[in-house]
Amino acid sequence: MSKQPKKLPVFWIVILGSVIIFPLMLLIQPQRDAVDEQQLPWNAAFDNNGNLHALGLVIGKSSLKEAMLLYGKDVEVKLFTDKHEGNKSLEAFFPVAYIGSIKAGLALKLQVTPEELNALYLKGKKISPTTSGGREIELYNSDIVDYMDRPIQSLTLVPRKQLTERAISMRFGEPEHKETQSDGLEHWFFPRKGLEMIIDPEGPEALQYTVK
Repeated sequence: MSKQPKKLPVFWIVILGSVIIFPLMLLIQPQRDAVDEQQLPWNAAFDNNGNLHALGLVIGKSSLKEAMLLYGKDVEVKLFTDKHEGNKSLEAFFPVAYIGSIKAGLALKLQVTPEELNALYLKGKKISPTTSGGREIELYNSDIVDYMDRPIQSLTLVPRKQLTERAISMRFGEPEHKETQSDGLEHWFFPRKGLEMIIDPEGPEALQYTVK
């Protein structure tokens, strides 16, 4: 049975559609500070309680504040909607995140109720169109602070360098299955890692970690 394409954080879509925002492809840099092995993208795993550990965080438990301890304070938090003001989401984006020698962009979707999202939308500071046809709402810092401790719903890592099939196989193993979805791209599934990898031959891969 064909699966419906998974909705990725809008930050990821905005970045790929813009030529003035940071290019997102994995670049090998000289070794930085030592990194916890559990923080490496290919070491994501579920624990005995069914919690997904990925990129040094725990989906559904770790907060944006905890992510900032790992990836720094250079983060943008915005609200996104579609063109009909529906499908609202609160997302945070780290334009540059280092995991050892890996350099990438990192987007987080936060767990926020529909009522809270609607309230944030009404209090928004500025509304701008996105390259995908939706709307991006800039928020006041005082409103963002109230959501710093909210759990992370999903993580999307966008490496700066395209990964070869050989590199993926060596690091992540073989996907359980592959399928081309309605976006025209191949989606590779690694359920034991809670990972869906979107393969774009014309751009960087996107690695999304989420609990179904």
